[in-house]
Amino acid sequence: MNTLSQNYFARTSKKINIGFYGLGPASFPYVNYQLAELGKKNLALVFPPTSLLRLGRIARACKKTDSSLTIFGYSRGAISAINLCKMLTKQKKVDFLYLIDPIAFCTNRLRVPENVVQGFVCYQRNGARIPFLFGRLGKGIADYVFCGQKTKNFIIEQAFKIDPSTVVMHEDMVEYCLLKAKITLISLLNEA
Repeated sequence: MNTLSQNYFARTSKKINIGFYGLGPASFPYVNYQLAELGKKNLALVFPPTSLLRLGRIARACKKTDSSLTIFGYSRGAISAINLCKMLTKQKKVDFLYLIDPIAFCTNRLRVPENVVQGFVCYQRNGARIPFLFGRLGKGIADYVFCGQKTKNFIIEQAFKIDPSTVVMHEDMVEYCLLKAKITLISLLNEA
């Protein structure tokens, strides 16, 4: 953990927000930039999609706090978010898991761990503009298995259009979830 991360955990008393953006750059004008900016505004501690070793460090820091925990992720970062929840299964509950158009290489179904109290998934099925995200890799996962939890605590939304004339694609999903989804990410992160 770097000093910034340690300071975030030290200063936060009621709620900790941890997020993961997708593969690729987090600089303007790329989509990950919007999520990286949440960290600069102190709304969340935001990481790139990360290795299990780094997730282990984040999990250890989460276990040391009594604060409520919200975890979110976009694209491959959503897979990191789920993996972090799995690492915390026996030691800490995750109050809210927010997944933005999860992209997995090996499966069409994601398992939501039993320590997740409630959550939200927003996905699209229109694909991606980026050429290497062809086929199902450009489409967010729509199928979820809930381990030990009732599905009424988890809302799943399929995004169709960002505005009346434009279909939502993978690269539009962060903007859609920040401002237009049934549960906006901004409102969730701003909750006390």
